[in-house]
Amino acid sequence: MMSNSHIYNIDNSKNDVDFDSEVLSYIDKKGFVRRRQLIDHLIDSHKEEKKYSRPSVERKLARLTKNGSLVIVKHSELEKYGIYEKDKRSSYLSLKEVIGIKDFLDTLFSYLKSDDKYDKNSILNEIDLYKERYSLTREQLDVLVDCLSTNDEKFRFHLLRILKEYILNRGIEPTNKDKLLKSLKEILGEFAGVSREHEIYRSGLIFILGYYNDDSVIDWLKYDIKNLKVEKNFDKIKADYNTFYTARIIDRHKLELFNLINDFKKDGHEEEARLVHNIKYNVAEILGHIKEKEDTF
Repeated sequence: MMSNSHIYNIDNSKNDVDFDSEVLSYIDKKGFVRRRQLIDHLIDSHKEEKKYSRPSVERKLARLTKNGSLVIVKHSELEKYGIYEKDKRSSYLSLKEVIGIKDFLDTLFSYLKSDDKYDKNSILNEIDLYKERYSLTREQLDVLVDCLSTNDEKFRFHLLRILKEYILNRGIEPTNKDKLLKSLKEILGEFAGVSREHEIYRSGLIFILGYYNDDSVIDWLKYDIKNLKVEKNFDKIKADYNTFYTARIIDRHKLELFNLINDFKKDGHEEEARLVHNIKYNVAEILGHIKEKEDTF
C-alpha cells in the first residue's frame, strides 16, 4: 500500500507541474508581465484553492526564477524591451525565448538601416510576427520613420500601419517627433484624392497629426473640401476630422471654421458649409460641450 507521505509528494509534484504550466503559458502569451500583476492574476483565478495563497505563489515563482524558467527584468532594463514603466520599484517576468526575440529584432533593424539589398517588406513581416509578444522601442520606431522616404509604396504603407498602431494604440512614440510630422505631411501631400488603396492610410496620417495636436489638420481639412468632390466624399471627410484625435484642434480653430462656413454660404456652397458645421458639431459632442442631440442643418 502506498504511504500517505508518498501520495502527498505525488500530489505536490502534480500541483507544481500545473502551476508551472499555467505560469509559463500565461507569460508566453504576454511576453512580459509585471510580477505583482502575475501574482494577483493567479490568486484571483484560484480564489477557492489554499495552495494559491500569496506566500505559496511567491515561493513557487521564486523556484521558477531560480531554476531559470523565468527571467526577472528589472526597471533599469525595461526600456530596451520597449516597456516604459514609471514605477521604479516594478520588476517584470519573462521567458528566455522572449528575451531572445530582442536579439533577433535588433538584427532585423540593422538590416533595415543598411544599404544591402534585403527584402524590406519581408523584414516588416517578421517584425509583425512578434508584435503580440514584444514591443518595439522608441529608437526602433525612429528607424521606421527614417524609412518613410522610400519609393516602395507597399513598404511605406506597412511602415505607416506599424507606426499608427504604436503611436495611437500603444502610446509609444518615436523620439524624432519633428522628422515624423514632416514625413507624414509630405506623404499626405502625395494623396491628392481619396482612393480605395489610400484612404485607410490617409485617415491614419490625419489621426496621428491630430494626436500630436498639429495645426496642419485644419489646412488638410480645407484642402480636402477644396480638392475633393464633397458630395461624393462627404461622410469620408467628416469621419477623418470629427474624431477624438482631431477634436482639440478643430475646437481651437472654431472661429476660423465659423468664418469658412459663412464664406461657403455666401458663395452658394451649401454642401461644403454643411460638412464643416457637422464636423464642428460632432467635435463639440466629443468634447462634451453638447448635452442633447440637436438636428444638423
